[in-house]
Amino acid sequence: MKTILSAVLFLGLAIAAAAAPGQHTVTATLNYDFTVDNSCSSTVTTGCVKQFNIYDLTSGSPVKLFSIVAPSGSTGPVTGITGSSGVITLKAGLHTFAATAVMADGTESDPNASTATATVKPGSPVNFAVGVV
Repeated sequence: MKTILSAVLFLGLAIAAAAAPGQHTVTATLNYDFTVDNSCSSTVTTGCVKQFNIYDLTSGSPVKLFSIVAPSGSTGPVTGITGSSGVITLKAGLHTFAATAVMADGTESDPNASTATATVKPGSPVNFAVGVV
């Protein structure tokens, strides 16, 4: 299985702040070469790349955040494969994220082979008031 590429799962880690403190949306953008392991399609359902899993490795153990479906029927290099999580809770600080390729039979690449880091900012105060005299 080819490694997930461009050295970066350019974790376009748009870690965007959401509604409540600690709540964020993670957006990952990655590149993958489907030349050897083509992506699955409606006609190719075995021996193919089905999806990419995005993990948070910060705690030392991979915590799966979300998956990105592989572009159907791809047979060569593809750039800009993007996906986003729902709203998730992340502590502020530096996080290490990873992307894996997952074959149709569940075989998954090593999460340590394609990583990126991003800093998660703390949430804003829930309430704020100023008095001026």
